[in-house]
Amino acid sequence: MKKLTLGLLLTAATLPAMAESKFSAELLLGQADQESDVAGFKLGSGDDMSYGIRGSYLANKNIALELAYQNYGETDKSYPEEGGTTSEMLSSSAITLGVKGILPFDNGFSLHARAGLSVWDYKVAVTNTAFLEEGVSLKDDGNDLYYGIGMQYAINPQLSIGAEYTMTEMGATVADVVSIDNEVKNLGLTLSFNF
Repeated sequence: MKKLTLGLLLTAATLPAMAESKFSAELLLGQADQESDVAGFKLGSGDDMSYGIRGSYLANKNIALELAYQNYGETDKSYPEEGGTTSEMLSSSAITLGVKGILPFDNGFSLHARAGLSVWDYKVAVTNTAFLEEGVSLKDDGNDLYYGIGMQYAINPQLSIGAEYTMTEMGATVADVVSIDNEVKNLGLTLSFNF
């Protein structure tokens, strides 16, 4: 993975400068904090490494259209309870389609805000050894809005780095009875290749 990333960086740095880059591909790496609420009860939470890839088209200097895949990781934790141990597992991922508003500055920095539609899938499982490993496992998919803010720095016309914070609320109803709310807060770094 390190060799691939280094190779992509060197390739991007040696590309000839273009008058205006319209397309970009971004590698995303961060930390996702997830908290799940099922029918009013907290049922799984934690954080894990997140990763993804995003493509964008620059419509003008202030607006870009984006399509991305983001994996928010899987949280696993166990803790003792009276008579046994409870284990929680929570995982989610999403495909996002949205718009990025850009506020560029002359020194290569830019601020941005993004929002759009998140098409997600989600799974939570909880077991307790005091109840003979019986537990609950729920999974669903759906779509909701996402939004975020961030900043970016253009190293050269082909290569940019950045940081961003995004939020996604994943709300669903399982079997038309149980309501699930999974909140994902993702703090990430980006590496963008413009072409």
